[in-house]
Amino acid sequence: MGELLNNQDSKLALVVDDSQMQCMVLSALLKEEGYRVFTANDGAKGVSMYIEHKPDLVLMDINMPVMDGYEATRKIKSLSHNSLCPLIFITSMDTDKAYIESIEAGGDGILVRPFSPEVFKAKIKSIQRISDLYGQVKSLQQEQQKDAELAEQLMSGVIEARNFALDKIGIVKQAATLFSGDIQLTSLCPNGNVNVLLGDFTGHGLRSSIGAIPLAETFRAMTRKGFSLQEIVVQVNRQLYDLLPSDLFLGAAFVTVSEHDKSAYILNAGLPDVYIFGGDGNIKHKIESSHPPMGVLPQLIPNTNLTVLSVEKNDRIALISDGIVEARNEKGEMFEFERFEASAKLGVASKNMSEQVLGDVMSFCEGMPQEDDISLIDIPCGGWEEEQSANDNIVSSFKDNTVEPDNQLPSAWKWQLTLSGKRLARVNPIPMALSQISEIEGESEHWQNLYTILTELFVNALDHGILELSSKLKSSAEGFALYFKERESRLAKLDTGFVDIQLSYHPLEKGGRVIVYITDSGQGFDFETYRKNAVDTQHEKQFSGRGILVLEQLCESLVYRENGTVVEASYVWGS
Repeated sequence: MGELLNNQDSKLALVVDDSQMQCMVLSALLKEEGYRVFTANDGAKGVSMYIEHKPDLVLMDINMPVMDGYEATRKIKSLSHNSLCPLIFITSMDTDKAYIESIEAGGDGILVRPFSPEVFKAKIKSIQRISDLYGQVKSLQQEQQKDAELAEQLMSGVIEARNFALDKIGIVKQAATLFSGDIQLTSLCPNGNVNVLLGDFTGHGLRSSIGAIPLAETFRAMTRKGFSLQEIVVQVNRQLYDLLPSDLFLGAAFVTVSEHDKSAYILNAGLPDVYIFGGDGNIKHKIESSHPPMGVLPQLIPNTNLTVLSVEKNDRIALISDGIVEARNEKGEMFEFERFEASAKLGVASKNMSEQVLGDVMSFCEGMPQEDDISLIDIPCGGWEEEQSANDNIVSSFKDNTVEPDNQLPSAWKWQLTLSGKRLARVNPIPMALSQISEIEGESEHWQNLYTILTELFVNALDHGILELSSKLKSSAEGFALYFKERESRLAKLDTGFVDIQLSYHPLEKGGRVIVYITDSGQGFDFETYRKNAVDTQHEKQFSGRGILVLEQLCESLVYRENGTVVEASYVWGS
C-alpha cells in the first residue's frame, strides 16, 4: 500500500468530507484501486486542494461547514475548463431533489450510503472508464489541432501568399474557426487585365476548405495562360462538381477588371450582390447572383453570360461574403446590406474600404462570437496599366539591330490550328498556342508580349473578319459593354467561316523570332483606314482601334494582305 502512495504515476483522488471516518474509509477503498489520496474536511479547503493538486477524481460530500458540496463543485467545475475531472457525490440523502441538485451543480454521478465496497469500486471503475475515454478523445483532438494548424499554414502559403497586387487590392479575411471556408484569389492576365475571385464554400472549417487548393491552382493557371473569364468559370464549375461531395459547393463572384477597355466583366454565382462604387462612394451598380453556386450543376446553365459594365479609373468594386451582412450583435440584429453600404461609402472616401468595413462590423457585433467567415475584396478599377509598362519595352532595344524577316529561313518548329463554324465560338486558341510555345521553349517573359500579339490578331480576324463587328461601337467607355453584348449575340449564331493560325519559331544567335500568320474567311477590311482611325482616336483619347498601335510597337513587322484577310506579324527578342 505504501508503494502505491509513493508511486507518482498512479492516479490522484481528492476526498472532501467533514467526517474523518468517511475520509478514512473512502481513502482505503481508493488506495485498493491504485489511487493516491488527499483529503479535505470542508468545501473551501477542497477547492484549494483541487487547485493545488489537480486530481483525477473527486469524491464530494454535500452537507459540510464553510462551503457545502454543491458550491464547492460549481467552483471546481468552473476551474476545470476543458479538462474532465470526474466528480462523484457521496451522500446519505436518497431523494429526487438530491439527485437533481447534484447533477445541476456539475456532478458526474452520485452514490448513496450505505453501499458495499464492491458497488463503490464498480462505480469508480465506471467513472474512470469515461475519464480515460475523454483523455483519449482529447489527445486525438490535440493531434488534429496540430495537423489543422500545419495544413492552414500550408494553405495560406499556397493560396494567399501568391495573390497578385496585395498592395493595391484590399482584402479582409476573418475566419470563424481555424480554417476559413472563404477563399480570395487575385491574378494578373497576360494582357494586363486583373482577375479576382471571392469564394465561399459551404459552412466553415477544414471540411469546407478541401477544394481551395485545386480551385486556386486552376484559377491562376488559366489566368496565366490567357483563358477568358468565361472559360475559367466553366472549368471551375466542372472541376468542383467532379471533386466535391454533393452537399459541398462554392458561392463565388468572378471579376475581370480591364483598364484598357474601361470595363468590368462579372459573374455572381451565389454570393451577395457585387458592388461598383464611384470615386465619391455612391453606388453605381449592384450585380446580383445570376447562377447557382459552383459545383451544384455539372455544367453552367445555358446562355450564362458575364455582366459587362463600363467603369472609371476611380471606381472600386467590392465583393463580400454573407458573413458580413449576417454578422449579429447581442440583440440578435444583423449587420445587413444598408449598414455595409454606408460603411463602404465611408471607406471609399478614406481610401481604405476593407479596414473601414471590418472595423464597423466588429463594433456592431460588440464581441459576440463570430458565426461565419467574414470576407471582403476591394478592387480598384484604375492604375493597372503601369503593371505592364515594363513588359511593353522588352523588344525596343533589339528591334533596330534586326533584319527583315525571311519566311524562307528554316524554322526550328511550326504549329498550326484551324477553327471553323461553331468551334470559333467555343474554343479559345490563344492559350493552346502559348502552351505549345512554353512546352517547347520553356517559360519566358517574352511570351506575355506574344500573347498580346496573338490575341489582338485573332480577335481582329474573328470580330472584324468573321463577325463583321465595327470598332466604332467602342468609341466610348460604355461602348465596350455594347460591343461585348453584340459580339456574344453574333457568336451564338455563328455556324460558318474559319480562322487559320500558323506559328513558326526561328532561333537567333541572341534571342529568337516567332512569325505569326493568320488567315480568315471574312470579307476583309481596309487596313490603312483602320490604322488611321486608330491614330486619330488615340490623339482624341478615345477607346476604339488602339490594339493596332500596340501591335506596331511590339512587332518587328506587321503586314496585312488580301484586303485584310491575311496578316503576317514577326515578333523578335534578344537575350
